[in-house]
Amino acid sequence: MAAPFARFRPDVSMPGLLDTVRGAFGNVTDKRRQASVRYSMPDALMAGLAIFSLKYPSLLMFDTDARPEMPITNHNLKTLFGLSAVPCDTQMRAILDPVRPSELRPAFRAIHSGLQRSNSLRDFNTLGGKLLLSIDGTGSYSSTKISCEHCCEKKPKGAQKDAGESEFYHQMLGAVLVHPDRTTVLPMDFEPITRADGSQKNDCERNAAKRLIPAIAAQYPKRQFVVIEDALAANGPHIATLIEHRMDYIIVAKPGANATLFEALDERVRTNRTVEWETTDEQTGLVRGYRITKSVALNQTYPDLLVNSLEYWEIDRHGKERNWHWITNLEINGDNAYDIMRAARARWKIENETFLTLKKQGYHFEHSYGHGKQYLSSVLGGLMLLAFLIDQVQEGFCRVFQAIRERYKSRRSLWEKLRGSFNNVKASDWEGFMQFWHRPEDFSFSLPAGRPT
Repeated sequence: MAAPFARFRPDVSMPGLLDTVRGAFGNVTDKRRQASVRYSMPDALMAGLAIFSLKYPSLLMFDTDARPEMPITNHNLKTLFGLSAVPCDTQMRAILDPVRPSELRPAFRAIHSGLQRSNSLRDFNTLGGKLLLSIDGTGSYSSTKISCEHCCEKKPKGAQKDAGESEFYHQMLGAVLVHPDRTTVLPMDFEPITRADGSQKNDCERNAAKRLIPAIAAQYPKRQFVVIEDALAANGPHIATLIEHRMDYIIVAKPGANATLFEALDERVRTNRTVEWETTDEQTGLVRGYRITKSVALNQTYPDLLVNSLEYWEIDRHGKERNWHWITNLEINGDNAYDIMRAARARWKIENETFLTLKKQGYHFEHSYGHGKQYLSSVLGGLMLLAFLIDQVQEGFCRVFQAIRERYKSRRSLWEKLRGSFNNVKASDWEGFMQFWHRPEDFSFSLPAGRPT
């Protein structure tokens, strides 16, 4: 067998992360009569996590590979993912449907606590040791045929109002640690957006945030967060919630949604009560402009809620100009305006490096793995986000995984190779399995009859 190519770190390697998660799953509520339980709750949750770790496009495909007559996959699920028994897709759905999505939070927290203890999160510090927490919503499932009591509903409008069908959909509000200089992102928490949250995008995300923000504050009381969000969050009640839970913020502001604020800012410009300057990059010719306005009332409804404003613009060598505008409770000056601007623009990483990756790079985020009657769709979405967190931790900090990632440039190719190896190579531990995954040419064996090469 080939010699190990790197040492595992338990806080950032696959075996250590899975042990951490399984420990958290052991505390998830199971209301079944234990005398009649064949598959434990941790086994059902770990099987769900395995589906998304191995990037199966459907539960049916996983069920086909994991049936009892496929001994290698069953063996690997037990040795690598720690399952005592492997439930079929129907059994898994039935076990997970009653689980409240909030019960997955301890698994996310356990991973983040490990990163904190090992000082791995210091690479994400910015703005004087704070952590950037990007929060945004996204859709995970939609159907015109299947719905549950938690589904949001979009009714047809206009010409389609009478003939069209209502669309039922699930959404979640995600919270992800980001950094301007890192492509790695670290999902920290999520909150399902349900029918009870309203029918308008503003209401939906706002009401879900009322649950998410306190939950994060309760789980991470010593962390110093700077929450970065889009313009939907630039409202008094939401900012008051952030302040109540001692979170700093940088939020996009737009004239249409914050008319009173922009009128006050224009008045400050006319009366020369702002600080403004430009710099020019000698190599690229890019002009960067900044305008700082301090202690402006958010609006007439919240006259005592004072915010600082940062306007930023870029003009390239061809004269094309782009503009951004944010409000924040952070003190802004000439020394930190550039860093605050970069932190604010890192908000896009929840879209580009998180949601788009989940939807376009092999995670099948928008595919329905099971709708259920209670919480199944949201629980499966949370397990997929947890699998993504495990992948991101390895990609950001694990030398073993980084060596494998370097070999397979495409994520889709990487996941296909992983799943193929998992179904064809009997492994006794993660070290040997990942050695093979990294350099299969160093190994010599015969594939089982009937298995694809």
